[in-house]
Amino acid sequence: MRASGQSAGLGEQERLFLCLVEQLARPFLQVARLSELAGTDDPLMAAEHWQLVQAIANSSLQLVESYALSLRLHGSVTALNLEPVTVSSLLYDTAQALQPYARQYAIGLELETGPKMQPVLADRSVLQSALTALGQVFVLSQAETEERVPVRLAAHRSRYGVVAGLYGQAPGLGADSLRRAQQLAGKARQPLQRLVSGPAAGVFVADSLLQTLSAKLHVARYRNLTGLATTLQPSQQLQLI
Repeated sequence: MRASGQSAGLGEQERLFLCLVEQLARPFLQVARLSELAGTDDPLMAAEHWQLVQAIANSSLQLVESYALSLRLHGSVTALNLEPVTVSSLLYDTAQALQPYARQYAIGLELETGPKMQPVLADRSVLQSALTALGQVFVLSQAETEERVPVRLAAHRSRYGVVAGLYGQAPGLGADSLRRAQQLAGKARQPLQRLVSGPAAGVFVADSLLQTLSAKLHVARYRNLTGLATTLQPSQQLQLI
């Protein structure tokens, strides 16, 4: 892991952009190769390859849109729409958005939330964009392990609020490695080796989005799994159930 001298003087948003560009190089290469194969295969195989191309393109677009949303929010071009958000439905929608991406790596998705969890005050689109970006990283992470355990989208209550995040097999991931990765984003090709090889751009895009909600990304552990999560404040507004 080596930091580039040219990127050492870049600002936070510039480093995030560089990280995103490096992340997108892999799916672009995959699309190019699959497109070539689709042109020479029999119709059945060609259809499967085009389905993969669509899944890769859509997941890349999700990440780019999340990055663009972060830029607009930090630049005060877009305003937050704070409202009570039901975490269980939010995680369900996130899992649905991640499903095509996870399928191409043969990684399962599991959903787990506590009973009768109070809604949190957040911008739903911002929060879902952050969790989806994180989810892509965790799918890649579990695809690199021998066990290939499912990625778990989970939420639970703590004394500080509602903790929502994504979890998997990442025993070496800790607070120090995340802090170091945040410093190396855009400077090193593999800033978060404890979790995944490659730029891990989704982690830093998610972190940037959560900052606009006055929330932080942190390492969390849940039911013998390690993950990245954020702690959200429950909404004080009365909800009609």
